[in-house]
Amino acid sequence: MTKNMVNNFLVKLILCGFLICKENFVVGDESSINCTVGELLCPNSTICIPQHKFCNVLIDCPYGADENPSYCDDYHLDAFWDRIFSKNPKAVNDDLDERCKLEYEGKCLCRHRDLLCKNLELIEIPDIKDFEIDILDLSGNTFKVLNKKLFDEVPNNVQKMVMKHCEINEIKSSAFFGLTHLKEIYLDNNRIQSLIDCSFGENNILNTLVLSYNRIADVHADFFCNLTRLLKLDLSFNKIEIIQEETFINLQNLNELYIRGNKIIKIAKNTFSELPLSVLSLIGNKIVSIERLSFSKLPQLTTLDLGENNLENLYKGTFRNLSKLTSLTLNGNSLRNFESGVFEDLEALVSLNLEGNFYENLNQKLFAPLKKLEHVYFRRFEMCKAVPLLKDCNPKDDGISSSKHLLHNPVLRTSVWIIATVGCFGNLLVLIGRFLAKTNNVVHSLYIKNLALSDLLMGLYLFIIAIVDMKYRGVYVQHESAWRHSKTCNICGFLSTLSSVSSVFILSLVTWDRFISITKPLARKQVSAKTATLQLLILWFIAGLIAFLPLSKIDPDYFKDFYNTNGVCLPLHVHEPFQQGWIYSTVMFVIINSLALVFIIYAYARMIHEIETSGLACRSTQQSKDRDKVAKRFGIIVLTDCLCWVPIIIVKIAALLGADISKYLYAWLAIFVLPINSALNPVLYTLTTSIFQKQMRKSCAFCVKRRKKREHPSGYDSASSLSLGLFSLGGNNRRGLNYRGTQSSLMTSKENSSKKPTAV
Repeated sequence: MTKNMVNNFLVKLILCGFLICKENFVVGDESSINCTVGELLCPNSTICIPQHKFCNVLIDCPYGADENPSYCDDYHLDAFWDRIFSKNPKAVNDDLDERCKLEYEGKCLCRHRDLLCKNLELIEIPDIKDFEIDILDLSGNTFKVLNKKLFDEVPNNVQKMVMKHCEINEIKSSAFFGLTHLKEIYLDNNRIQSLIDCSFGENNILNTLVLSYNRIADVHADFFCNLTRLLKLDLSFNKIEIIQEETFINLQNLNELYIRGNKIIKIAKNTFSELPLSVLSLIGNKIVSIERLSFSKLPQLTTLDLGENNLENLYKGTFRNLSKLTSLTLNGNSLRNFESGVFEDLEALVSLNLEGNFYENLNQKLFAPLKKLEHVYFRRFEMCKAVPLLKDCNPKDDGISSSKHLLHNPVLRTSVWIIATVGCFGNLLVLIGRFLAKTNNVVHSLYIKNLALSDLLMGLYLFIIAIVDMKYRGVYVQHESAWRHSKTCNICGFLSTLSSVSSVFILSLVTWDRFISITKPLARKQVSAKTATLQLLILWFIAGLIAFLPLSKIDPDYFKDFYNTNGVCLPLHVHEPFQQGWIYSTVMFVIINSLALVFIIYAYARMIHEIETSGLACRSTQQSKDRDKVAKRFGIIVLTDCLCWVPIIIVKIAALLGADISKYLYAWLAIFVLPINSALNPVLYTLTTSIFQKQMRKSCAFCVKRRKKREHPSGYDSASSLSLGLFSLGGNNRRGLNYRGTQSSLMTSKENSSKKPTAV
């Protein structure tokens, strides 16, 4: 063995030993790691990541372990949607050869062994008795009454029959006695009002019966006689109000029962007889209460859909004897209270949907019995703290906040500081400049100062949000509820609303002032400062009243949580557009903004037209000799108003019309779009105007001159200082001071004589 071979062997041995030690260290260290609240340990790793980063499509753990399909894919949810959006019956054979296998030459379309007689205005079934047909589709024809005679021409070997939209009113006794090979029949979208008489023979093999979208109110057990092989029954979207215990007693092998979209109000102990059901769907009824033990006679149940009802309370014993239930859907109810131990019988539950309810806080003890729970869907992301060890808890965030941060998106987190700084600094500069700089146009300056004050409130609001985000960085979920319901959050909501509404009002007033000045320069007298002050006080009072009413106790039920629906305390109400206070929110963000926007666009269009046609300059633009520049400024003002208000108006209306608004779009509206005007108004109305810039340069030059004079005093000043320091004050000194005061008065008088009007 050579020396090199020995060296290589030793190196490999050392490396192997190191890898073994490393592996042992990782395993031992992993078992001893305790992640902080709101974090979970990456599988086969020592890394802890926030709960919301599991199953969010993005890879955060080594080798993508946090996105493992074995616990991220909710097959129960997929099955839920498959049940709601079922495949068209005739589409089963879409992948087969479309060439006709029958020697058929009639009006119906032949495809493989299927006969499609849709929309042929048939009132009788054509003579097709001698054909071996798999699927017979008679949809869109007119068969008022179904009886045995109608099906005399139908071959006995038909396996699937579709009779949708056939205006069927009644099903007679013994109607399907002759169709002994029929496995599936679809009678949905007709006008059937009752199911009374026995319609199927003893030797039938029917396994699927669909009667959805009819007008069925009465369902008798006799109708289901002889349907001992029926596996699926769909009675969705009818007018059923009460289900008797004996209604489904003949369906000894029924596996799936759908009673969606009916008018059932109550589920009682005797509602369901003993059935081998695995799927029961009661979505979209009007159920307000479920008695204890109501489902105890359905021990084989694996899927129970109770969404879109009016349930407010769930009691212990409601799910008794459902030890095999794996999927429970309770979304879209009005659930507020869960009795302790309500889920203790659901030891096999894997998927639980509690979205769209009204509960506030959920205790971890409530979910403790659910040992096999893998997927849960809450109303809000912060509810996930009730199941801290669950990897797939939804939603991960609300577009604005997550369990870690008040502002989830790093870009928004940075933007809020930038916009707040620009808004506060710009508007403070406007206020200081307007107070220091002299102006002949006192009224217009008063308008702009109030506009700056209004926009300054938005900057202060953003600063508070940014500071709170920094305060709770990394641990937001622990303080989320306390923050949203705090006085500070209410103050934030008040500030943002006051700023938004008052800014709209003042912009409209400024626009009106300009509009009258340009279109009717000689028609009215200049508004006095007192009148302008009164106008502004009225506008501020109205805006303040609008912002304060949700905080008052005038109607606490209507305005409940008006400012507290999200972490940034904005009452846009986009994701829950019809929650309490939605009309008030719509008036604020749609009606007021729309009226103001229409007026401003019209007014500036008229002003531009007047300037171009008449050549006359208004008092707010008389310093400008370039009309195109004036028109451009007006256009930019209208554009920024549109950029701020139009997206909010469109999104709000779309939400009210039922559109699905992205939660991330809401975040951008709240942090970036809504405050745009507050940041840009000082630039558009003051900082970029030539007069303001000249005044500021003049003020700065005066300040510099005074500073230089202090740093380099004249000989006279030095002598005076010396004499003041060494000698007692006498008449000569007083005369010197009076002389300097006279000089100052003369300078002030000279400045006043040369001042110019302010233009914006």
